[in-house]
Amino acid sequence: MGLLDDIFGAEKKSYKGKPAQLQSQFRETSGPVGMSIRFLPVRLAARKDNRVDMIVKIANETTEKQLISFEALAPRGQMMGFDATVVSKHYEKKLGYVEPGASTEFAVTIYGTTQTKPGNYEMDVTAYVHFSDYNKVVNYVKRKIALRVV
Repeated sequence: MGLLDDIFGAEKKSYKGKPAQLQSQFRETSGPVGMSIRFLPVRLAARKDNRVDMIVKIANETTEKQLISFEALAPRGQMMGFDATVVSKHYEKKLGYVEPGASTEFAVTIYGTTQTKPGNYEMDVTAYVHFSDYNKVVNYVKRKIALRVV
C-alpha cells in the first residue's frame, strides 16, 4: 500500500478498471429546458459607465411545447443592475410557448457605473416552465453565473 492509497483510500483504485460500476451510482438528470449563457463583451469594465450584454439561449428539450419564462437577479448592494441607474436588480422575460426541439435567444443588458468595483459577481438565473399561465410553475432550471468586472 502506497502513500497515496493511505491518503485517498484503496477503494478508489478498484474503480479504475470498472468505470461502468462508478457511472451506475450517479443519476443522469435532464431538465425540461437547456440554458446557455454568455457575455458580450466578455467582461464589464470597472469604474466606467458602460454595459455588457448577457446572451441567453433557452432550448425546449422535451417532446411537447412549453410555456417558458426567464428571470435574472443581479447582486444586491453592488453598483450594477439592469437599467442605466443600476437600481433595478431583477429582470424577467416571458418567452411564450416554445416548440419541441426549438430554442430562443435574447439579450439582457447589464449596466455598470463609475462606482462599480473590480471582482467576480455571482448572478442567479432561472428558466421556468409553466403549466397553463405564468402563475403556475411546473419545473425550473436554476444556475449561478459569474460576471467578471475588471
